[in-house]
Amino acid sequence: MADILFEPQLWAAILAGLLVTVTLTIASMIIGLALGTGVAVARVHGNRAVSVLAGAYVFVLRGIPLLMLLFLFYYGLPRIAWLRGTWFWNFVLISPFRTAIFVMSLNNSAYLAEIVRGGMLSVRRGLIEAGRAVGMSGWQCFRRIEGPIALRAILGNLGNETVAVMKASAIASVITVHDLMGGPAVVGNLYLDPFTPLLVVGAFYLLLVAGIDWTVARMQLRLRVSGRQETPR
Repeated sequence: MADILFEPQLWAAILAGLLVTVTLTIASMIIGLALGTGVAVARVHGNRAVSVLAGAYVFVLRGIPLLMLLFLFYYGLPRIAWLRGTWFWNFVLISPFRTAIFVMSLNNSAYLAEIVRGGMLSVRRGLIEAGRAVGMSGWQCFRRIEGPIALRAILGNLGNETVAVMKASAIASVITVHDLMGGPAVVGNLYLDPFTPLLVVGAFYLLLVAGIDWTVARMQLRLRVSGRQETPR
């Protein structure tokens, strides 16, 4: 069973898959956070119609399983003839990796929208009104008051969501993305030993989670220090 541990093919698959998993996670978090922040702002500060549309966006994407979305976009949409040749086809659907990033970002944005909205609602209205009173625009209030305070409140939840996205990225293997889960599994099947590669992959997932936890803890510490320094004495 342990013979496969000395096969270069296994370690090449693990390292390549590790890069894919990290890239999927980072890209999905960045794009998802950008989309989610926009949706959260629309729900908190938009008019009734905009708020309802943003709420519907969150409801639909949170309600549809990620696996179903992957199948829909990778196997379903390519059957629509008029999509072929469009920028969406050439830039997203033509590549399983890009499709995975797009779908995971879309799915992730709904959860991040609720996290960001919770952080925004935790900011005292008096602080925002004080910013408006001294002549700040809505964007300036968000950038200098609401955003930083909300970030401190939600950073722990962002870390948890990053871990969830990293683990969910393993589902991308169903559309032929050779991530940390998919690549080594193929090698294990070739050597008739699927168990050992899974143990090694599990150890790498634990290392990734530890890295995310450490990074979030350092960011929380820095934000607490900067917050104390900015507090008037």
